[in-house]
Amino acid sequence: MTLKRRAFLQQASLALGALGVGGTAWLTTYSRYQEALAKPARRRLALLIGINAYPDRALDPGVAQDIALRGCVTDVELQRQLLVHRFGFQSADVVTVINEEATRANILTAIDEHLVRQAQADDVVLLHFSGYGSQVRVVGAEPSNALQAAWVTVDSRLPSEANPVLGDLLEAEIVAQLKSLATANLTTVIDAGSQDAGYLRWGNSRVRSRPTVPTGMVSSPTEISSLPLDAPWPGLVLRAADLGRLVLESYWDGFSAGVFTYALTQSLWETEPDSTAKVLIQRAGSRLQRWVGADQQPGLSDRLPPYTGPTTYGLTPQLPPAAGVLLPRSDERPLTAWLGGVPPQVLRYLQPGSRLMAEADGAAVLLRLESRTGLKAVVRPLESEVSPPAIAHQPLFEQVRRLPQTIDLIVALDSQLKRVERVDATSALSSIPLVTSVTAGEKAADCLFGRLPTGPAPTLTAALPNAGEASPKLDSDARGASQGGERSAESSYGLFAPNRTLLPGTMLAKEEAVKTTVNRLTPYLQTLLALKLVRLTENHGASQVGAAALLEAVQPKPMPLLVQLTERSPAVTWPLAIRQAQRSATDDPIMLPRDGRIGYRLANTSTQILHLLWISFDSRGECNALVTLPDAIAADGAEVPPVALPLSPGQLISIPADGAGWAMPGVATWVEAYVILSTQPLDQCLAVLGDDPPSLATGFRPVPQPLRLAQALLQDLSTSSDEERKPAADYYALHHDRWATLSFRYAIA
Repeated sequence: MTLKRRAFLQQASLALGALGVGGTAWLTTYSRYQEALAKPARRRLALLIGINAYPDRALDPGVAQDIALRGCVTDVELQRQLLVHRFGFQSADVVTVINEEATRANILTAIDEHLVRQAQADDVVLLHFSGYGSQVRVVGAEPSNALQAAWVTVDSRLPSEANPVLGDLLEAEIVAQLKSLATANLTTVIDAGSQDAGYLRWGNSRVRSRPTVPTGMVSSPTEISSLPLDAPWPGLVLRAADLGRLVLESYWDGFSAGVFTYALTQSLWETEPDSTAKVLIQRAGSRLQRWVGADQQPGLSDRLPPYTGPTTYGLTPQLPPAAGVLLPRSDERPLTAWLGGVPPQVLRYLQPGSRLMAEADGAAVLLRLESRTGLKAVVRPLESEVSPPAIAHQPLFEQVRRLPQTIDLIVALDSQLKRVERVDATSALSSIPLVTSVTAGEKAADCLFGRLPTGPAPTLTAALPNAGEASPKLDSDARGASQGGERSAESSYGLFAPNRTLLPGTMLAKEEAVKTTVNRLTPYLQTLLALKLVRLTENHGASQVGAAALLEAVQPKPMPLLVQLTERSPAVTWPLAIRQAQRSATDDPIMLPRDGRIGYRLANTSTQILHLLWISFDSRGECNALVTLPDAIAADGAEVPPVALPLSPGQLISIPADGAGWAMPGVATWVEAYVILSTQPLDQCLAVLGDDPPSLATGFRPVPQPLRLAQALLQDLSTSSDEERKPAADYYALHHDRWATLSFRYAIA
């Protein structure tokens, strides 16, 4: 039997913040995990293809844009590190074909020689492609099969009168070649699109599909008749999006990557051994929803044999869920860590001095993060006698998260703005503290400042899904523009998600000067920054505090919706309500009716009192909060109701306490809520919330200054480092054995 993630870490409180290196229970359980995964070996073969450097002829010589992609080679590395270090692939069995190597002929040859000829029955095979995708019309094919999906190879070209043969690699050709595969355990990951969007840029992201649909023929009529143009992909197929839908890559701090591949590999670093492909794709989709909105939704096609089951990559992970892994080294260079499992919003701000933990020779080893470039970091053992070879290939776990105290909201200026508009916007935004403006596509951004987009009608419709319904302040002219008409001359500026989804309520129906708009949007920008700061505390996969939270529907039909719990806590048994909810809660994105009501149940399974801050943000830019009160007697001498006191060890509570639930907030279209539980009182948060803070006894109330509350939260959670004594103004030091932040996001119909 395989050990569940809970069983693997159930003995590990890992309270090593003060350089304690005990953790023998964790080490024992880690050994049991490895033993449980020691199954008869099946060979694992992977072919990873990624193309950044496309020549102009591959897309359209007339496209006056930079057509090179940025993240496809990163995708290959994301998969390679995951396969080798988490899923036990041998390095020699993972073949990569990148950039100029990725010709049509080389790809077909690699599939044949590395996969088809080598794979035996019951072996596991993975095929990955990142690059431009395309839809092509095949001359001479049946009308129902004329439109075909294709991969744009590095030597692709558009058909011409002189040479009407299609230069792309049809997916049907790959399917035909894979029919000879001896094993049914095939997973194909395709991070390429086929939507002819007409654009190569999409907000702050790049589009991974050719902007036109070429028409041409295959090399010969005989080949058409032999190609299975309507045959399905064998095995399990994980697509960045369904055919004809948008596929994006984005820039993070120091690297670009396909948003699907990054979300997929993040989910696989934290997944439990028995997670199914359906659960995996839902978790990846949830990440995509947060990163790029509703524009891109992953797809899954499962044709695995019934006895196989749609398991993740057809394998049990060989290492436990982790933040990353220590890479091997062959010389005296510094130790290097791969941090593919650290959430990107955290990785972006992870500072030198952060601490990670590994295991070597039966002992826990603490490591200090010295520097980071992209997804790799230089780390140093805190004890000099540790042998680097002894900890190579070992999983890494976060111990102390160090963040800078100065974190800005990054606002990208839409490339469709005129130069004078960008100059005015840069000037106006520079006057707002903790707000920085950049050119769209220049670096990772939190939101986009611009007008309604101009361009082909299909592009506009996709760019602003449900914009008319989402924003009551957008009049009929502006709604017409968002649905494909000409942009009204009276439309104002507004804020968009990085993928160009309009943020509701940020655009008016009348013309405004740029400075006037920025002044109007300043409170919204500050709320977005507050949300960004609170997101940096999310740590369900790293926290060692025993805590769980259940979001449940109260009306119209009582049912559990989502369970979040701390993955590394030493809890042995969760309360019955949590265990029952785990079995019946959905993994699908949550969509609640407008007249619905919801509530939470919170469990403290630790041995310490836990202080609560519940905080929510919604699409209107509004923030609400409530807290527990640390003392039984308030400052004015009044007795605090027991319901408003912190959670005692073993306690399970409901909020709201009366069980009636909370109604959906106004005209909001989504809500993002956080349950923060701390072993220390949240004094700074209480100070921001005033003399009569909203508590479990009074219910939540609006927060007039959400940014101040978010900053106060980081101050409350931060403790000084035992290793170094720097001024408090430099950083926050968050120890994962002292708090837990659990997040919930749901949409409202």
